[in-house]
Amino acid sequence: MRPTLELPRLSLKERDRRWAAVRKEMASRNLDAIVLWGWPTMWDFYTANARYLCPIGGNAEFNVLVFPASGEPTSIVQMPTFLEGWRSAQDWVADVRPRTKTWADSVANRLKELKLDGGRIGMDGLAGPLDPDGWLPHDVHTKLVELLPRAQIVNLDDMLEKIRSIKSTEELGALREAARLGDLMLTACKNIARPGVKECEVYAGMMQAMVANGGEEPTLFLWACDRYPYPHPFRVPTVRPMERGDLIICEMHPKIGGYFTHVERTFCLGEPEPKQIEIYEGCVAAYRRGMEGFGPGRTISTAMEAVKDEIVSRGLAICEAGIHGHGLASLEYPRYRHHAIAADREAIKVVGDRFEPGMVFAFNIDLFDPKWKDGKTGCVFAETVEITDTGAQRMHSFPMEFQRIAV
Repeated sequence: MRPTLELPRLSLKERDRRWAAVRKEMASRNLDAIVLWGWPTMWDFYTANARYLCPIGGNAEFNVLVFPASGEPTSIVQMPTFLEGWRSAQDWVADVRPRTKTWADSVANRLKELKLDGGRIGMDGLAGPLDPDGWLPHDVHTKLVELLPRAQIVNLDDMLEKIRSIKSTEELGALREAARLGDLMLTACKNIARPGVKECEVYAGMMQAMVANGGEEPTLFLWACDRYPYPHPFRVPTVRPMERGDLIICEMHPKIGGYFTHVERTFCLGEPEPKQIEIYEGCVAAYRRGMEGFGPGRTISTAMEAVKDEIVSRGLAICEAGIHGHGLASLEYPRYRHHAIAADREAIKVVGDRFEPGMVFAFNIDLFDPKWKDGKTGCVFAETVEITDTGAQRMHSFPMEFQRIAV
């Protein structure tokens, strides 16, 4: 195998910055080590914390990271057949091992090697502010506690997620590249979609545009095509040939090097109905209203309440409308979603009600008119937004207008 695989990678300087920030927080919590359960579920969102400190992930790989307060970390992956590949794919962590016996045994053995089996160990994957269910299987946790009777195992809650909420210069570069892939995906949709072409053929062409330009699987890609689609895309395309008058609504999280952005658009094969145009224009108007209120030091809740006011003033209703952070996962901090407002008011209490430079988030608006078609159809619009030192900036360049496909 080649000693260096041609995959996206960030610098060792970036690694050192992250390791120092995390170890500073570990010291404040008196942690001897942390264990990050990089579990490949939810489009790999749950690998984010581990991947932040060790860039192993993609194509549903595990990355269970044992990260001591000092010294070299250890990444434990699923199978020994992938070790050389991961050593060639990144240069942040040299100690890459396969799971042996069970995940709990693998972690416990490494902590014993480090003489930390009686230490204070922080773990993610347990229930926390951003995920009230957690993602670590019960039996793994139970077994680990059994194997480490002298250790004090504590929940990290959202320690890593808070650190990850402000993006570095290198992270912003990765996210801009992911946004470019999203624009290519939308262009592919516009070029391929025609009456008689199967939905799955368009979907495949959009995925091809992402992967062929360096993108990574798995990633979120929601799709719906119908004359009157539900105002939020479904998950998978069908084999049905599309028809004149169909609307395509799609939500993509284009991904490269582990970094996700978020973009949504509404297309019509031919001329849309006047009400569809009206709803879509409401989506874009709400987006513009939000962008006017976003900026460093500005209040998140105030800006987002103004977005809601814009929607209501047009007689429209919300399927989804809000912001949520993006980076190595979706649904990061900051979060303020009108369709999940109770949870996100709690999130605001955790990270503060202010936009800060370096925040990156999806701003999505999926709307319907409750007086039209029983409120069962509508349009979508979303883009990824970066907070800069001077304001808010689009990360995408694809046109914002309703996308009419000539037929």
